[in-house]
Amino acid sequence: MTGQKTGWFGRPLPKNATSVWNPFPPPSPTPQLSKEMIYAGSRLLAVEDANANQAPPADIAVWRPSNGTWYVVGQTGSQATTLSFGTSGDVPLIGDYEGDGKTDFTVYRPGSPYSYFYVWPSNGASWWGTSWGTSDQNDIPVAGDFDGDGKTDYVVVRPDSGAGTFTWWVLKSSDSDYYYQSYGANTDIPAPADYDGDGKTDSGVYRASNQTFYWINSSNGGTNGVSIGQTGDKVVSSDYDGDGKADLAVYNSSTAYWYIKSSITGSVSSTQWGSSGDVPVQNDYDLDGKTDIATWHALSSDSVWSIKKSSTGSTRTEYWGSTGDIPVPAYYRR
Repeated sequence: MTGQKTGWFGRPLPKNATSVWNPFPPPSPTPQLSKEMIYAGSRLLAVEDANANQAPPADIAVWRPSNGTWYVVGQTGSQATTLSFGTSGDVPLIGDYEGDGKTDFTVYRPGSPYSYFYVWPSNGASWWGTSWGTSDQNDIPVAGDFDGDGKTDYVVVRPDSGAGTFTWWVLKSSDSDYYYQSYGANTDIPAPADYDGDGKTDSGVYRASNQTFYWINSSNGGTNGVSIGQTGDKVVSSDYDGDGKADLAVYNSSTAYWYIKSSITGSVSSTQWGSSGDVPVQNDYDLDGKTDIATWHALSSDSVWSIKKSSTGSTRTEYWGSTGDIPVPAYYRR
């Protein structure tokens, strides 16, 4: 993974010539990997290095924009990781771009005329950059495996103010080809997830004006529109019932209520968890195959992670991060 990469239309990317093209110049720390829990499609996978000790799942990490540093929690038998990768203005993303079953450190950097995805692969090899999207169009980066090959694809959602629509631009990892698809209104919230359980990410949006999700099944091309019956301002769709399909879900940061529509029963549950202003950090923290409701409360030091474990209903509390950090759950076990 150390060779030169190409961007839009096969344009070669310059190698580590200057700080302009090498935003993370050497010497750079190499992350020491021990064990991690990552999502591949709708599955949670455990990846363990040789001689790593068994430890309860943690999956807790933050990225600090002020210094571009990743801080990954370590517990008994699992090594903590600190890695400088990225800079203020970047957007951290969760994905496995090389397809080895491990999550990569990844940031999206808006720019004109080109934006870049920068990836530091989990195998410790040299980072690379791929141009996809542009800040001129207010592109929104999203992560997902849209072609079902086990690798995260480079994807941006582009609002079109003139047409009032979204256009999804997908650079496929399976063949390096790309496609684009118009779907959603430019005022919607992108909500990609595997809603039909076929192992491919579906293009989807959440429309706050009528509290409705709209998406396209990748399995058959069918379109869907489903209201969960309540309002919310953050999309938290994930597999809360463990059937391999993402459940429609939103979190209202003012009331701290979660509204989740089970893909098994079709019913909507409402749960108050967290407090006003908290950030949702849903993930499968107890390894039962179901996503747990969880929030992150930012404090100047020792920010609080509050996790409602789906296996027992009990609460797990962790302290990690500080005000200004961006939590990146379901990321690393180190």
